[in-house]
Amino acid sequence: MSLWKNGSFVDDAFRRVADDEQFADGEAVIVSLARFRAERDALLVRAEPLGVVIEPGADWSDIVADLPRLAVVAADLPKFADGRAFSIGRLLRDRDGFTGELRAVGAFFLDQIPFLKRVGFNAFSTDDPLVLKGLREGRWPEVTEYLQPVAERGEVPAGTRPWARRPAAGTG
Repeated sequence: MSLWKNGSFVDDAFRRVADDEQFADGEAVIVSLARFRAERDALLVRAEPLGVVIEPGADWSDIVADLPRLAVVAADLPKFADGRAFSIGRLLRDRDGFTGELRAVGAFFLDQIPFLKRVGFNAFSTDDPLVLKGLREGRWPEVTEYLQPVAERGEVPAGTRPWARRPAAGTG
């Protein structure tokens, strides 16, 4: 899968490994939540960066204390109509205080990226040819007004309706 981060395609320093797959010392890996739970102590003593995938519907409350030790949390989007990754991102950032790379992985539309960014995602990994083509061509869907404020950005009311928000200049 291609990785889009900070406005361009970048080499992915991580490899997503299956639960029964071996990996080498010195390799940055992303493991499933189940594998992380099963091998927590061994994974956390490694010097290499580590990531965890959170599947839709998963409860990760037992690993919140470990989040500062994770370089990446990836939220899986198994199909474009499954919006649970949006909630995962918002909860990881706002409730759990995760500050590392929050990666959307899987099936999403180009039009969904601004909304994924809004809830805290800062990296996007997909093999969808239309999304990849749009990113390569610089077709970024612009969203200028929102119906829900975001705490970490300076936003201003959009007119007379206090629930309608507009990004402040320079924060889009």
